[in-house]
Amino acid sequence: MTSLPRAAILHPELRGGAGSEATALWLAQALAGVCRVTLVSMGPVDLPKLDGIYGTSLSSGVAEVISIPFPRGLARRFDALRSYRLGRWGREKAGAFDVMISTYNVMEFGRPGIQFIADFSFHDGLRRELHPSVRGIRSALYRKSPLRTLYLGLGRRLGGQSRSGWRVNLTLANSCWTRDILDRRFGVKAEVVYPPVHADFEPAGWEQREDGFVVMARMAPEKQVERTIAILDEVRRAGHDVHLHVLGREDNRDYTEMIRGLCRERAGWARFEGLVVGGRKKALLTGHRYGLSACRNEAFGIGVAEMAAAGCVTWVPRGGGQVEIVASEDLIYDSDEDAARKICRILEDGKRQAELARHLRARAALFGSGRFVEEARRIVSGFLNGGARP
Repeated sequence: MTSLPRAAILHPELRGGAGSEATALWLAQALAGVCRVTLVSMGPVDLPKLDGIYGTSLSSGVAEVISIPFPRGLARRFDALRSYRLGRWGREKAGAFDVMISTYNVMEFGRPGIQFIADFSFHDGLRRELHPSVRGIRSALYRKSPLRTLYLGLGRRLGGQSRSGWRVNLTLANSCWTRDILDRRFGVKAEVVYPPVHADFEPAGWEQREDGFVVMARMAPEKQVERTIAILDEVRRAGHDVHLHVLGREDNRDYTEMIRGLCRERAGWARFEGLVVGGRKKALLTGHRYGLSACRNEAFGIGVAEMAAAGCVTWVPRGGGQVEIVASEDLIYDSDEDAARKICRILEDGKRQAELARHLRARAALFGSGRFVEEARRIVSGFLNGGARP
């Protein structure tokens, strides 16, 4: 009997609450039974918890898990250094697997592999261009300088990575927007594979929903959650008595405290929920009419897709892959003022609200986990058979 091919799936960290993690976990789910799957990450991996968040069933033993310890003192800081052991592991162990797959951006394995591009954090200049939102004292750490160049170079060297070795991989983009930047800036041709959105919602009727907003985003500066609060300040000043729930994993302590403070100042209508999963999350999404994002140049936006699938009429800023999710000019804004105007217009048009909710649920069907499983199996099978190479 022919043994199954071995597949290694590498992701920097699997804590739960980040959209990119869905790709790693659902890829492992997709390949179970057609490959011997090894899921490799930094730090502890709690599969039952992750199954509960993302809807997978990996804790049943369908994948081997390898947890690599973070370097001492780097578990929550110095991103370029703390994951170098994962890159090194990928190069050292590549010969033991039939296919090596990175589910968070570029990685050099010393041989062709597969890489899913989640954002452009792997390129420092492009990251600054797309997300110039880090302010205050910490901004000095991200500013272009000889010291930062040395720091990033050290991370690559420790991880056994070069500047361009990743180009030999088969590259998969999480949106058409991401694909186009890869082509324009790097000359890399990529296939679009939208991330898996596990959305087993049973949307409530429009009349049963609360007249409020949900924001879903990691608490990190680039997500610009403070802008959603400022936009709704304007909507309320225009006479609409809406409220807000802010959901998201607390990645950045200082930023989280700022958002908590803004919510406390608006305690009558804004509530900070933090990371919410399971039944509570479903209740919040299906029990509210509206969603809002303020992250400019979001490469995809799983939170946006989840809100759409739950039947929330959701607004997003122009630019990024999230525009491909909502696909309606009524829901795409160019500035905070434009967002407030467009929101107020729809809040005053009950017929258009219902039309947009139906439109978004139909759009969300394009991003389901079942569709991702089929595409992932096709791509990996083609790669293993030599028919899907860069």
